Amino acid sequence: MKREVKTESLTKYLFDAPKWGLSLGLIILLGLIADGVGFLFTGKIWWFGFAFSIPGVAALILTKPFVSATARQEFTWNRSGLLALASEVFMLLWMITALFLGVGFAYVFGVGFILAIRLVVLAAVADYRFGRMYAPAAIQTFAGAIVGVWYFGPGFIIPVVVSIVVFSVGVIVFLLLFDLPMKRTSGVGAMHFVNAFLAHLTNGSNDMEEYFHHISEYVSVPETTFFFKRAGKPDVWFVIPNLHPGPMAEIGGSNFPKILHDVFADDAVVLVSHGCASHDLNLISNRETKSITKAIRESLDSVTYTGLASRPVRTSFGTVSILSQRFGDSLLMITTRSPEMTEDMDYSIGRIVMGESKGRYENIGFVDAHNCMTAVTNIIYPSTKTGNEFISGADEAMNKMLDAEMLPFCVGAAQVIPPFGRGEGFADMGIIAMVTEVGGVKTAYVLFDGNNVHLGVREILQNAVLGLGIDEVEILTTDSHVVNSVSGRNPIGDAVSPSEIIPYVAEAVLKAVEDLSTASGGAATNMCEEVEVFGPSRIVQLTSTVNAIVTNLLPLSTLLLTTAFLLIMVVCMIVL
Repeated sequence: MKREVKTESLTKYLFDAPKWGLSLGLIILLGLIADGVGFLFTGKIWWFGFAFSIPGVAALILTKPFVSATARQEFTWNRSGLLALASEVFMLLWMITALFLGVGFAYVFGVGFILAIRLVVLAAVADYRFGRMYAPAAIQTFAGAIVGVWYFGPGFIIPVVVSIVVFSVGVIVFLLLFDLPMKRTSGVGAMHFVNAFLAHLTNGSNDMEEYFHHISEYVSVPETTFFFKRAGKPDVWFVIPNLHPGPMAEIGGSNFPKILHDVFADDAVVLVSHGCASHDLNLISNRETKSITKAIRESLDSVTYTGLASRPVRTSFGTVSILSQRFGDSLLMITTRSPEMTEDMDYSIGRIVMGESKGRYENIGFVDAHNCMTAVTNIIYPSTKTGNEFISGADEAMNKMLDAEMLPFCVGAAQVIPPFGRGEGFADMGIIAMVTEVGGVKTAYVLFDGNNVHLGVREILQNAVLGLGIDEVEILTTDSHVVNSVSGRNPIGDAVSPSEIIPYVAEAVLKAVEDLSTASGGAATNMCEEVEVFGPSRIVQLTSTVNAIVTNLLPLSTLLLTTAFLLIMVVCMIVL
């Protein structure tokens, strides 16, 4: 949990680069300030500030064209200006050492140091193939070296060459070591991952899908769909894919519930719920949705429709609550732990429940309502106490529903798009409500297109719906991760208060009630074949590797910086 919180907190460090004109002005101003400081200490204007401003201006002008000629990602003038300005600031900070080791050493060290900084930044932001980024990274350093020779004379050449060589070797070793752990585990370097991730944050690029392709696996998983037919009205489909809509924003399969909904928009009102799946089963691309689409279309041929359904029954086992409703020989179960944290369930839990249903039901729709979030936490495995509660609770619910009275039923559905966006936790489908009526008992299934529900909001929304004349209600989310840019936490009811959401929930439910019509229904389960996903434990493996890299960054960079410092100091003492 701590690891996730730290990742979430990184969002506060994201910012836009200032206009290049502002950076240019500051580059020149800092040079003048450096001269002013020199005048205060010596009483003389040395015009040494140009030794910082001229390389900065050169870097601002030349970095973008150099990067654009070879890089994978766009590099703007604003970024070029910011990088040049930051490099000048680093050079000026190193001038503090001039008080102890002399101006020549401080300048020589600063010139080499910014080469390392610029190469790391350009490899991260523009192109992970750092060999291609060496030339644009070295612009400010080489310009500084030329200006340094002009200021200090020919004797400056040897120290500055040593500085450039030492920092070049040092930063390349650093980048190679930085890449090594992830290359061993996934075959793709860490800088590639950083490059793709930053490109997503800054440009909305989908290059991370290329990275995911290198670590992906092909799986075949079942999906279950409940089909409801109504005379003279659109069908209603309740889909339970055991695949995960992540990892974030438009990357991978984060928006596949919406894509699936839109594919079948002409056929039915489609609710895409959250089955048993964690980030291990993230689609590497929304294109993989075609496998789910194909499975649903093929399953249509095997549906046996019936006009009978049961009233809803809610059961509890430990911390788990299950709302069950039977349609013919198939059982729909909506699970939650609210007000306890409800997080992803491992795929195996769903398969265990489906396996234990054999001989009792033809199809089982086992849904993780995903409707109570307090923090980003670990997934639920069958070997845990909570996992066993889900499995045992499902078994108890299945037994209880075997003798349920079966009666004619009605189904209605409606969709409402509230005026809230992804940043407020609402993905593109908004709210879809499905209402069933059996023996005078109305049940509302209210599905939010979003990633979880804030703690306590489910109960508030439930009470509001019950006040509309509904007898039983459950709040669900698709778990769509398009609402997550970096953080895994952006639940319904956090950025927008429940009181603001209730009118739109009420509208969706009341429209679904108006839409109620006599229905026949049935379910079918089919395999989504050869779906390309992240693969088992890839997220855990990736996170562990990243943690190991970050842990070793400080000692590694300290070692390289100390080595460079000592080598350059010795050379400067001999030559200058």
